[in-house]
Amino acid sequence: IFFPPQSHRKFSAPRHGSLGFLPRKRSRRHRGKAKSFPKDDPSKPVHLTAFLGYKAGMTHIVREVDRPGSKVNKKEVVEAVTIVETPPMMVVGVVGYVNTPRGLRSFKTIFAEHVSDECKRRFYKNWYKSKKKAFTKYCKKWQDDEGKKQLEKDFLVKNNASTEYDLSNKSINPLGGFVHYGDVTNDFVMVKGCVVGTKKRVLTLRKSLLVQTSRRALEKIDLKFIDTTSKFGHGRFQTVEEKKAFMGPLKKDRIAKEETA
Repeated sequence: IFFPPQSHRKFSAPRHGSLGFLPRKRSRRHRGKAKSFPKDDPSKPVHLTAFLGYKAGMTHIVREVDRPGSKVNKKEVVEAVTIVETPPMMVVGVVGYVNTPRGLRSFKTIFAEHVSDECKRRFYKNWYKSKKKAFTKYCKKWQDDEGKKQLEKDFLVKNNASTEYDLSNKSINPLGGFVHYGDVTNDFVMVKGCVVGTKKRVLTLRKSLLVQTSRRALEKIDLKFIDTTSKFGHGRFQTVEEKKAFMGPLKKDRIAKEETA
């Protein structure tokens, strides 16, 4: 059915679309910028208030609601979640600030010596002509041995999608991996609901500026089940072993066995 363009309308209506997304054009940078941070507590150790992650995909979970007085208290609910992969970040520099009547001003920037050439070349316009001496003066002047310490060893939890109620040995990756992303091999963050952006999009995660006091924010999360079925089509199997037990030996398995024999 073709609707010709209308020059006027009979009834008024609210506008469609949020004005907060104007102007609707391609962004100058694909990485989100955190322009404000929560106030630091001097009594707590030094930590990152923001870090980056990559959107992998979505799945759903089953959890038990802990909200006394509510109708859904102690009942199971199904919620959609987004998986954001957060690989380890490397510190490449430190910026020192001083207080001025107009607020904070950057005083000195000190870059690390172990920065790779792939990172350094982003600070040059003509990398192949330059002497590549940037940020090498202050890193030697301000280096300090007291900053060196033994870091804890990182390790990966193999069955990170298992819960106290679902004891099957499975990871967060669905069968066949996340569509248009692949497998999550590093640490990850599970966020309730959806996140703006396409797969592989770099996301900037920052601590909340407000102190969360609502019951929903302070609610204890008791996960019972994390879905790992295939996200390409109508998945019905949680693990590869479950699929093999149901389907039995397939033709491709027999052909592969004959080729190896």
